[in-house]
Amino acid sequence: MHCHHAVHKQMRHAVPALFAGIVVATLAVGAVAQSVSVPLALDHWMISEKNERISPEKSLENNGRIVEHRGRQSLKLAKGFAYVHDLQLQNGTIDADVAFSTEGDFIGLAFRVQSEDEYELFFFRAGTSGNEALQYTPGFKGANAWQLYNVPTYAGAGELPQGDQWFHVRIVFSGLEARLFLNNATKASLVIPDLKQGYSNGSIGFWGQSGGGYISNVSYTRDEKSYDPVVRKDFPAGTLTEWELSEAFDAGERDPAAYPDVQQLKWEKVQAESPGMVAVMRYRRDPNVIPPQDPPGAASGTASSALVPGSKFVFAKTTIHSEADEMRKLKIGYSDKVIVFLNGRPIFSGNNSFGAREHGFLGLINPENEAVYLPLKKGDNELMLAVTEFFGGWGFLCRLSPSVGESSH
Repeated sequence: MHCHHAVHKQMRHAVPALFAGIVVATLAVGAVAQSVSVPLALDHWMISEKNERISPEKSLENNGRIVEHRGRQSLKLAKGFAYVHDLQLQNGTIDADVAFSTEGDFIGLAFRVQSEDEYELFFFRAGTSGNEALQYTPGFKGANAWQLYNVPTYAGAGELPQGDQWFHVRIVFSGLEARLFLNNATKASLVIPDLKQGYSNGSIGFWGQSGGGYISNVSYTRDEKSYDPVVRKDFPAGTLTEWELSEAFDAGERDPAAYPDVQQLKWEKVQAESPGMVAVMRYRRDPNVIPPQDPPGAASGTASSALVPGSKFVFAKTTIHSEADEMRKLKIGYSDKVIVFLNGRPIFSGNNSFGAREHGFLGLINPENEAVYLPLKKGDNELMLAVTEFFGGWGFLCRLSPSVGESSH
């Protein structure tokens, strides 16, 4: 993985001499675990601006540099991703102090970083006190999946300081579980039972977006125990789990509402994961573009039909077998837009993208929000979705109601 060479070269000149090459390790007599301090010398970190956005009014000053913040040396990221060179940590504890910049919106501490494209991340939203102040997301092919993995399991409330104050973060991870602790609390603020990168192995990272912030006092302790992770497959009744995905298409060049020549597409078999979702961004690179926004004074949804060059869509198909001609309800969650085809005919269109329905609408995936009634024929029926993505999470989830006479349990 390559860093931005210009950024990296510029950053090296900012390394304070007293920090260059310092590695601090402490091991108490008779102790089992060793605490290792991570140096802030930039030749220990790989730094990239990635494709994260920053508002034009926000400053990139000192992005990716070692600076002094509130009396201590720290690494600043207004936008981008940084991770430690040559560190493999599968199970253990990571400690760090982090702070938002005065104009920062998002910062995060990453673990099991395999590259700037693949990692696990806990991140924090400045100025938020509700159930989404803290959030977990995996990094898939360079993009975060926060619209897919959200409340109640993957996001929660937390006491974050106002302004640019330091606060302490601890992540304890083992097997497929990770726990997030704030400010040396004894109770975890967020517990993730099914890490989406699986039982992976990797480094420590720091993420900033839209002004970002600072990190300091980074250390880790290894956990040498062995774990036998059990992958969760506790899908709700009726979840459609077996799918095939097409290649990705540019939604500005091809209309997702046009039913395709199925034989001409390249299909890849995929399976749903807990809680029944197909994470398209696990298989196709997220475009990370801004969705169309309604012009000032326009009715909500005015921009929802626009085709946006650079946005992407895939076709996803599965087979539903029915013992008779019947109507069955399909609950559907998706991000960001969807067209539903049944046996080659479009029967539903929806838009769940960020800001599409009302000001501040987040576009979180939720199968309880929408449903479509499927007129199934006796025998096999082809269900196909065209799922369009802008940013924040590319995926879908389908749950089919039972047939008449079947139990719903």
